[in-house]
Amino acid sequence: MRRLVRSTAILGIGSAATVVAAILRAKILAAWLGPEGTGVLAQLASLTAVLVPLATLGAGSGIVAMIADARARGDLARVRRITRTATTLGWSAGLGLAVLAAALSPWLAGGIYRDREFIWAILFGAASIPLAAVASLQITMLQGHQAVRAMAALNGMIAAAGIATVVPMAWFFGVKGAVAQLVVIAATHAWLSGRFLAPLTPRAAPAQAPGAAPAPEPRIDRGLLRPIARFGGSALLVGLSSTLTLLVLRSILVGKLGLAQNGIYQVCVGVSGLTMPLILNSITATVWPEIASKPRDADAVGPMAGAVRLAFLLVTALSAALLVGAPIWIPLFYSGKFLAALDLLPYQFLGDYFRAAAWMFGIWLVPRERLRPWVLFDVVYGIVLLAVFALLVDRIGIRSVVFAYVAAHVSHAVLHYALARRALGFRLGPENRLLLGASLALLVGLTLLQPRDLTGVLIGGAAVAAWAGVVVRRREWNTLVEMASRFLGVRGATP
Repeated sequence: MRRLVRSTAILGIGSAATVVAAILRAKILAAWLGPEGTGVLAQLASLTAVLVPLATLGAGSGIVAMIADARARGDLARVRRITRTATTLGWSAGLGLAVLAAALSPWLAGGIYRDREFIWAILFGAASIPLAAVASLQITMLQGHQAVRAMAALNGMIAAAGIATVVPMAWFFGVKGAVAQLVVIAATHAWLSGRFLAPLTPRAAPAQAPGAAPAPEPRIDRGLLRPIARFGGSALLVGLSSTLTLLVLRSILVGKLGLAQNGIYQVCVGVSGLTMPLILNSITATVWPEIASKPRDADAVGPMAGAVRLAFLLVTALSAALLVGAPIWIPLFYSGKFLAALDLLPYQFLGDYFRAAAWMFGIWLVPRERLRPWVLFDVVYGIVLLAVFALLVDRIGIRSVVFAYVAAHVSHAVLHYALARRALGFRLGPENRLLLGASLALLVGLTLLQPRDLTGVLIGGAAVAAWAGVVVRRREWNTLVEMASRFLGVRGATP
């Protein structure tokens, strides 16, 4: 648990710069572009969230497991072949999809914006696809190498580049500049992640004969295509079940309620998009390689128990703090035009609770190559999300999106827990049951309270403090104090 906390903290500190950059970006764009401009960017983000995983062929999760397995067996030549093959496939598929998206831009603009005048946004998005795909694959390779410090440094550099570019581009060119900046960041991400990966990639074996040149290696190892396709096909179905579903949902939302309402909803998506990947991906980067190296499926229970505990401590603490402080940070980091999001955020954070549960209960599936249930459960998630949204949107408007988000993740968490319990003998244990129960009670209570003024903020803050006093163990407090002391340099040199 201590190692997991330390690795997660290193990645979290590095990712903190990304969070700060995203907050500043949101404030800049909200102030300069308003809800409608934010809605334009949100729709493009939803489209690229579908196309970029397609360009990676869904191979990201599989690459983590394949590199971790090859490193565990000491097969450095295989690590090199995986790296070359995945990178080549990412460039090839990304460029092909970019050309296709550009050719279909009039129809894509009409479909997701309900207005063909937004062709320019689709073209910028198309240009970012191969760059973002390669960057994504290279980051998964870093995860396979467990290069925690490299990933933390990369996050910090990308955050700095984001701030340095968004201000002038959005100031001088408005929403078009903000969209074009996505291409600049994708290119920077691809280049920097490649630089960090290069020292970790094993070099080709020297030639056998003295003075002879080493035999050239093919860019694509055909022997790797089958395992990449096996992982990738499953991952694509999983990814599309959520990203394509969200794109369809938000396109319907734009058609019924307009881009401005889509921009209001982006507050919810934006905060979840910052906090949840920061926590879940940081934990996963350590736990996946560990689970993949275990000899039996049942051996995943130990790493899972620690991951579940750390995830719920972090998700609940951060979600509750954000919910209590929402009346302050929404006008501060967005603008007063976005305060309508206060009605949506409690349900969004409740959905994040069940999202964390589903992720942690199913964290063993990919590294143990149990791909069928992984795919099936995500398909169920997409069906539930769309069905509940379609049922409620004409009745309750924009709140239908967050209600559907909660319902879909509840179904997802129940399915993953039932499988882990049956296949692994996984149990929460008394301490984790207390943690999950108290966390759910806190978030439901804050949903009912919905702090809007100083009194509500104080009551909510007291509830969060009481939750921490009940669920956080003494040794966990000690670990946090020790790590904070080391980070801040409180401890002096040993005499």
